[in-house]
Amino acid sequence: MLMAIIGGAGLVGTFTVPWLARHHQVRVLDRKPSPAAGVQSVVGDACSPDDVAAAVDGSDVVVHMAAVIPSHDRPDPAMVRAAFDVNVASIHLALNASAAADVRSFVHISTMSVYEQYAKVTIDPAVPPDATRPYGLTKRLGEQVCAAVAPGLGLAACSLRLVYPTADEHWPRWRAADDDHRPRTMRMRTGRQIPVLAASDLAAAVTAAAAYRGPYRPFTITADVEGVSVRPDDTGDVLGWRATRVP
Repeated sequence: MLMAIIGGAGLVGTFTVPWLARHHQVRVLDRKPSPAAGVQSVVGDACSPDDVAAAVDGSDVVVHMAAVIPSHDRPDPAMVRAAFDVNVASIHLALNASAAADVRSFVHISTMSVYEQYAKVTIDPAVPPDATRPYGLTKRLGEQVCAAVAPGLGLAACSLRLVYPTADEHWPRWRAADDDHRPRTMRMRTGRQIPVLAASDLAAAVTAAAAYRGPYRPFTITADVEGVSVRPDDTGDVLGWRATRVP
């Protein structure tokens, strides 16, 4: 199976692509070369029709990982515009390019930040997302693009809402791929620890999502099996996936 990963040299791709490359042929489209060994690295732009079309050509599955994350507190207007370009518009572009290339399935990497109160209160994933800050807002709009466009294209698609993905060597603490600080324990506002998601488990979830052929829907991809930050749903039963690295 050839898996085309848009944005695969970014935060999530840095520690997830090496795991995916162990089991699949992987082609990565990003503005910078992928550091992962054994992958085809294509330098290009997720917002370029030509670059995206070339990246998805001949692939079986497209995984959209590209994202821009504006600051929560004082978002820079240029970053906010970039977030709409990448987190929303490039998904529409990738969906259409995937359909034109006869791709079998499309996996959109999303986040629990689509909920405004995530990590402050326990979230019911059956409730519609409500984020208004730029990152969460654009990610939930990206989900809506998938839901609106994929059925008309005849494309199997789903979104994976991630809960603090991190490299396996940092688990059970969380550290962003470009963060110079030490790995840290993630907690709810109440002080309870939020289990983070190991990259190996995320890679397994992406593989399971690539085989999903049902109607579009979001899935909660988390090691939080006890429902500290998000209530359990039917993700495990539908995808046949569960995190193996859990508290």
